[in-house]
Amino acid sequence: MATRRARLAASLIDGAALVLPSLFLGVLRCLAVPDEAAMKAPAVYIPALLALLVQASLIRGTGASLGKGLLGIRVVRRDGLPAEVWRIALLRNALPIALCSYCGWFGLVDALFIVGADRRCLHDWVAGTRVVKTP
Repeated sequence: MATRRARLAASLIDGAALVLPSLFLGVLRCLAVPDEAAMKAPAVYIPALLALLVQASLIRGTGASLGKGLLGIRVVRRDGLPAEVWRIALLRNALPIALCSYCGWFGLVDALFIVGADRRCLHDWVAGTRVVKTP
């Protein structure tokens, strides 16, 4: 099983890869056009969309996002077989984000599940996945 520290670091890397390019573009736009709200321009979100496409491609090929790949871990099904992209995208990522938008406490509860002996977050239980070290 992957360590909790590796999973946290991978999550931080993935978050930074998603947010920082758009934030940087927003700052540049704000400097160039100071009177407009920088983050309201649709072009600011293009880097985030590209990052999501890259992440989906990586997950499809290796079972690991950018952060997980850099840290030598990947997502597999509970039985050890490769996890399908839909399982990772919908059950592990989209569903928890949607639930967090309705109930802010869900994110904390989801993360606290990792302290168990299995080191599986609630989204892992829902998706039937686990995070393991890459062989």
